[in-house]
Amino acid sequence: MGLSTVVALAGGMPAAAATKQAPDFDATPPQAGKPFYAERQLASNGEGFPNYRIPALAVTNRGDILAAYDGRPTAIDAPGPNSILQRRSTDDGATWGEQTVVHGGKREAPIEGYSDPSYLVDRSTGDIFNFHVKSFDQGFGGSRPGVDPEDRNVLQAEVSVSHDDGRTWQHRVITPDVTDDLGWRSRFAASGQGIQLKYGKYAGRLLQQYTIINGDGVFQAVSVYSDDHGKTWKAGAAVGAGMDENKTVELSDGHVMLNSRDSGRSGYRKVAISDDGGVTYGKVTVDRELPDPANNASIVRAFPNAPKGSDRAKVLLFSNAGSTGQRANGTVRMSFDDGETWPVARVFQPDGMAYSTLATLPDGNVGLLYEPDGGNGGIRFARFNLAWLQGVAAPLTAGNLTVERGGTAAFELTVTNQSGSALHVKDLTLGVPAGWSYELTPPDRILPVSSRAVTVRLTVPEDATGGIYPVTATLTDTKGRTSRGSFTAEVPKTADENTPGRIRVTGGTLTNPRDDGYRAGDRLVFTYTVTNLSDAATTVVPSGNLEDLDPAADARNCRWRGLAAHASYTCAFPYHVVSQEDLDAGHFTPVTAWTSTSDDTVTVVGHTGERVELS
Repeated sequence: MGLSTVVALAGGMPAAAATKQAPDFDATPPQAGKPFYAERQLASNGEGFPNYRIPALAVTNRGDILAAYDGRPTAIDAPGPNSILQRRSTDDGATWGEQTVVHGGKREAPIEGYSDPSYLVDRSTGDIFNFHVKSFDQGFGGSRPGVDPEDRNVLQAEVSVSHDDGRTWQHRVITPDVTDDLGWRSRFAASGQGIQLKYGKYAGRLLQQYTIINGDGVFQAVSVYSDDHGKTWKAGAAVGAGMDENKTVELSDGHVMLNSRDSGRSGYRKVAISDDGGVTYGKVTVDRELPDPANNASIVRAFPNAPKGSDRAKVLLFSNAGSTGQRANGTVRMSFDDGETWPVARVFQPDGMAYSTLATLPDGNVGLLYEPDGGNGGIRFARFNLAWLQGVAAPLTAGNLTVERGGTAAFELTVTNQSGSALHVKDLTLGVPAGWSYELTPPDRILPVSSRAVTVRLTVPEDATGGIYPVTATLTDTKGRTSRGSFTAEVPKTADENTPGRIRVTGGTLTNPRDDGYRAGDRLVFTYTVTNLSDAATTVVPSGNLEDLDPAADARNCRWRGLAAHASYTCAFPYHVVSQEDLDAGHFTPVTAWTSTSDDTVTVVGHTGERVELS
């Protein structure tokens, strides 16, 4: 029962043999060992460079693991004078060699920098490519249209290639090759790892993902590809709007799935499918099973050598910061159906976690290179096996529903056992907003490769705020393994809740009252809670008669960029220093205004806090 049965089903010769590719490295099925997870720090801020960021991970044909990342002497992204650095492990990640340089930046004028690495290994030739940006005077946002490799106002696309397993590198600017439209004003390779296709007529194609800014200022995704082992590179069609760092994975039927960060901050990943090897993509949709705080992520196949169409070929792994609003809650997920559902998830870093990238290793473990402390903790490498995920191949699905406030809605939650063994259920629960309630009766047993519908009654309280809320279903089997599913419940909004970008501000409460009266120079400290009532991310900027409040005047302030839909935050440090004028008046009242900006909609909410009697 569980994922071990699913991933043990397929056999046969690796599909790579048909295209004369060397085999990749498959993960070990979970039934083959005990749960394992270990990690070690590869680069720490302040040791060598003040700042390290942006992980990339690859395994060479010989089985060496390569980890690349930025060394940032000024702690900023491009156009800082950054260097692409690398460490190597020859024993499956247990130990690592000294830090070396793929391409070093120049700190003296005229400055050059190299940032945001992404590996791509050609299994046919053994060549290793490291894509990154080359910057002079402009970064991604400030780059201007143009393809002259010497133009210092253009953010350049560079690829370094190694013919000796990543020990030495040759560098080449490919900005003209990958700029399909001269109106594009910026581009950069999405960091992490590219892929090589294995199935059908596009087998052998190399794919590296890019983000571009088109002539209208829109962020789009682009697949850059080569059909001649990296001698030439071409750009496919630009995809979507509000895209950002994106990755691709080849599905079991040979289609390519694009998985993208959302620069529009929906709080989730965006996906699209290509049927021509990544040159063009279909409709872009939001995957609400993959929460994401506008961050880089990774998606790979657990069994890259599996034959086309097999059950193993459908098993995918995904890592990211599993949160809609914060770079935290680092999570690895597993899908058994080409990413249609993601029933298995395990948190590897509950605190701050930013970028991450995955690779299957020669010893059957999975490598995970990530940024702890929300991107401020250097570069860390982890190893784990599939048994560590402790998951059940049983997705939980339900249609999105609408519930009136104060009402109850009945719906069906479908549990699908994708494994070849009976699923014995211990518990089935829902994660719902505070104050909501539900009733359901878990099934005892679900037969192999079959489904059961569970009737759920969901009740919403009278004082609920209108909006769309995520609901998470969690199943636990009798061995303690879990599966999950997500859907949404909409509470219809009232007329005054229907303004996009609308927020609610509460508080303005004095947190340090005195019992013996106040004197000039005393600090009055106030706390506020801001809630985004809308279904879109918003930026909140306050102003008022307090210090440490307004970003226009204070370094420490209560601004929040990209507050996710229905998310809240609390700011507990704004203060006022009591003056003689306040004492003469006998009181002080905190008066603030909070501006919410969502797309082109601006909402201002005024707030008057409790009057503080000073006598």
